[in-house]
Amino acid sequence: MGELQERQTEFQKQCKTAYAEIMKILEDKYCWKCPMHSTSTQSRCRELHSGRLLHEALEDGTIDQLVETGVPSVEMEALIIQMLKKMIKRQGGMQREKTIILKVEAEQNADLTPDSWIKTKVNPKHVRSGDEILVPDEQLDHPLLGAYALVAGFPFQIARVHKTWHEGNFWYVETDNQRTLPLESVFGILIEVFEGD
Repeated sequence: MGELQERQTEFQKQCKTAYAEIMKILEDKYCWKCPMHSTSTQSRCRELHSGRLLHEALEDGTIDQLVETGVPSVEMEALIIQMLKKMIKRQGGMQREKTIILKVEAEQNADLTPDSWIKTKVNPKHVRSGDEILVPDEQLDHPLLGAYALVAGFPFQIARVHKTWHEGNFWYVETDNQRTLPLESVFGILIEVFEGD
């Protein structure tokens, strides 16, 4: 692990340097125009924006490398979600199956009555043929974890599981409309819909 640890330390130093450079660019070229410039030391918007840019660069670089090595898009989605799960677990978060009741906003799903409530099992470990599942509205550039996406208000579709299979290190789901996605991309299993308030 010596060489790996050295590379990680080197990368950490490069990130620190890049972060400082981005902060300086923002201050010199952009922040002085911002109406919040006078309160930026309290809001820390420059620090947030710099961190977001570095995080996006790391994600995009990882995705580019996976594409260049020929990893299929569905498997790439599964890999990225597994990375997210490991990061959340490392920080003390949990991703276990859990049943929740959630109010669905009108823009989240066109098929449900506005202000419906759904009972769903998030972070499912297994789905069966015939289950109704909540899936992302469309293919996302940066996949999301189910419970977080639902609570954050991301749009979703309700699809019926046609079949599931295991390949390599991942489980995959095919829906009745011929869409294939990794099990990790399933936001949840729909248990029940409650209309209105």
